[in-house]
Amino acid sequence: MNRIVILTGHFPNQKRRPSLLWVSDALQAMGWHVTLATVGYSWLSRLAGDKRLRSLPDKPRPGSIDFSASLTSIFGYAPIHPVGFRSETADRLLEPLQHFFTSYWLPRLQSPLSRADLVVIESGAPVMLAKVARQAAPKVPLIYRVNDDIGLLKAPPVLIDAETRHIPLFDRISTPSPHLARRFDHPNITLDPMGIPRAELTKTPLDPFRPRAGIEAVCAGTTQVDLSALQHIALSRPRWRLHVLGHLRQVPPALPNLVLHGEQSFETTLAHVAHADVGLAPYLDKPGIEYQTTNSNRLLLYRHFGLPILGPDRLCDPEVPAIIGYSDPDAWFRCETQEKRPEFLPDWSDLARSLTQN
Repeated sequence: MNRIVILTGHFPNQKRRPSLLWVSDALQAMGWHVTLATVGYSWLSRLAGDKRLRSLPDKPRPGSIDFSASLTSIFGYAPIHPVGFRSETADRLLEPLQHFFTSYWLPRLQSPLSRADLVVIESGAPVMLAKVARQAAPKVPLIYRVNDDIGLLKAPPVLIDAETRHIPLFDRISTPSPHLARRFDHPNITLDPMGIPRAELTKTPLDPFRPRAGIEAVCAGTTQVDLSALQHIALSRPRWRLHVLGHLRQVPPALPNLVLHGEQSFETTLAHVAHADVGLAPYLDKPGIEYQTTNSNRLLLYRHFGLPILGPDRLCDPEVPAIIGYSDPDAWFRCETQEKRPEFLPDWSDLARSLTQN
């Protein structure tokens, strides 16, 4: 049985299903054993009530757990995790402490890494451990899977510096986005599209919008969300009912047609998207956000079901005609009258195969 180690910030049992969890499922179906190492947490995360921990069905248990014969999960609270202090002086003085993050994970990852046939490191805190992975598995293909622009996500300076330093350690940079690919100077960069869970999407979920409003609009995720844009849409279109699924750091002013559902399971999210009239993509309108056109899981779901998608003009792309920019003079009319135009998109198994073909 081939073995892969995936270093990520996600948990195998979390409600929201990011890309590498779907890839993990596909790899197991292909006969691989997956070790999912969830890193980027410390005791400070637990004491501070990290939102990612609060959204889990149960408190994560440190250590190694075999979920099945093909899936092992490793988790732990390091003494410290990559963190920024919004002060250049403080960041510089405390940077040496980040050594305790890598030294914590080195003995815990040594065994699975040394037995791996492939190692995938996801953008974010896991990139801090690229050197650990390379030392433990010097001859194993090492892939950096870039799903996000960590600079745009306001990652701590120590994390951004680590990404720059560690890029030469990777055999391959994999990303769905041409915008993100241009950030890296590396001889082997591949564009590997995101996917959809096609088998899951064949199910017919019950309509959650009964009784229905004039237009049911869904925002199936809250990463980099622009709350002011959501409020503007709700106030401008009182006939619309807006559903927001996901954790919000701050609660917007109450509006009768703005419904906040909080973090939801994939099944609940799927039902809302499948029966919606409009898909909302209210990302923060700032330079760099363009990569979400190809990387956003919610946009992929919207496109699969053929929804018109409303978002910042930066997301508009000739290859994704479903996206309607805010400045389009016919934006409201198009959203309200456009027929659904489902698109055929890659399955997550396609990405799994691409990552294993080195």
